[in-house]
Amino acid sequence: MTYASLLVAIDDGAESDSRLELACDLATAFDALLIGLSVGSSAPPLYDPMAGGGMVGELVGLYRDMATADVERARVRFAGAAAARALETEWRGGVGDPSGFCARAARASDLVILGGRNPRAPDQAPGVADVLMDCGRPVLVTPPARLRSPLGHPALVAWKDGREARRALAGALPLLRRASAVTLFSVCSPAENATADGELAEVVRYLARHQIAAEPLIALADQRPAGRRILDEALARDAGLIVAGGYGHARLREWALGGVTRDLIADSPLCLVLAH
Repeated sequence: MTYASLLVAIDDGAESDSRLELACDLATAFDALLIGLSVGSSAPPLYDPMAGGGMVGELVGLYRDMATADVERARVRFAGAAAARALETEWRGGVGDPSGFCARAARASDLVILGGRNPRAPDQAPGVADVLMDCGRPVLVTPPARLRSPLGHPALVAWKDGREARRALAGALPLLRRASAVTLFSVCSPAENATADGELAEVVRYLARHQIAAEPLIALADQRPAGRRILDEALARDAGLIVAGGYGHARLREWALGGVTRDLIADSPLCLVLAH
């Protein structure tokens, strides 16, 4: 299994440049098509339409022009970085809802690469929660300052048996095959511990059939948050990647992430592969 196509979101700032560099590294490693994406939002700040009078239409046009210019600058940066690596590329750019646009564009990719703590999301850049819940693809979430590459370093799989963890594991197989070591890590209650050994043993055998050697590790739950336990274990192993199920629920018209998923995105200096 490999990644034949990757989708990376591009916007302004040093974090975006670091994300683009990683996407180019992955496209080179997997000989994959790299699809760049940038979506500008033309929505102006809140204003009183009665006070705006005839200027309302001009304001809307102005913000749309600014959004279009932002997208074009992102396209130029993407093209320059990809050309330096001689990568095969495609471009998706537009003005509208960034998260919805990105989720739809994911149909052409095996892996979506997003910034996890992007101050421009969700109004000016894709938001992780909305894309993760809607795109139907694994999402590689990058931190603002990446501690290590997800390639060639240990990886930690945070296992909680269920659809989300299974999809995340399957979506991360190409990266796990390139990890220097893989730990299958489960934080469970004493009641769950009775079945955890058997579950992890099955997953270890599954990974072995994909030529991935994994070490199972079970930790009993305590007062510490599970997200912190996962992150501490990954850091102790000098990991470059955490793989976990992406949990969330609908809240009004937006998706709200579950506690462990939210904590990992908020605190991790490592790349995360999440799936819902």
